[in-house]
Amino acid sequence: MSTSRPTLLALGLAGVLAVTAACTGTSEATRPRAVASSAAPSPTADTARGDLLEALKRSTGVTHTYAVRADLPEGQKVKGDGALDLKGRRHQARMTVTGKDAGTPSRIVIGTDAYQRSSAKSEWVHLDLKRIAPDNSLLRFDWNDPTGLKAFTESIDRVQRTGAHTYTGKFDPDAALDEPFLPIGAPSLWALGLPMSPFTVTTDDQGWVTSIVVELSPRDKPKLRMTTTLSGHGKPLKISRPAHFGEADELYYN
Repeated sequence: MSTSRPTLLALGLAGVLAVTAACTGTSEATRPRAVASSAAPSPTADTARGDLLEALKRSTGVTHTYAVRADLPEGQKVKGDGALDLKGRRHQARMTVTGKDAGTPSRIVIGTDAYQRSSAKSEWVHLDLKRIAPDNSLLRFDWNDPTGLKAFTESIDRVQRTGAHTYTGKFDPDAALDEPFLPIGAPSLWALGLPMSPFTVTTDDQGWVTSIVVELSPRDKPKLRMTTTLSGHGKPLKISRPAHFGEADELYYN
């Protein structure tokens, strides 16, 4: 193991971004939320929502690989791939950000040990996650929902089945106030004050979720389209720590 102490760059894309809706006379504090309708739900719609939530939860709980392609504010784009084993507590991700604050960060997390680097040519840096402050949004790692897929599932409101393996509907991009969950697979963006937004989810013949497409519409700004694909559900993953790495400076634990 290297004993050098290289500079650490968190895998937070260009930091945590925020997309806000323009002022419309309704404050964030009084922003309407989805509430249960007093009318009985359509049996078809109710079944579709239940089936989709079950497929998402099932797909989240097993090993899988994923790829993400997403538009971000200010002309940024992100693309990358990763692998997740929740039960084994192993995760890895590689991202490429273009536009403002461009970069190619990577991260490997095994239990409470994180290894990060800012580019393929830079040295890996080891972080002891047990020593990271809970309020450090750039360096902490949430094993409860590493990719944002769980929060997306919980944000889903209306669902309809539009094909044998296709669901469309609306979700609340502002549902998770504690942690960003978009783009799914590279969570880094708080969508503050945005309205219910459309999504499309595709499954395969076995009921695994294979694609999630969402679209955000900030007022007077270009739409943001985000696509996450999942594959290899339930297959073994090989995620190992880097052969060589340096230790993070103590300042990252203060």
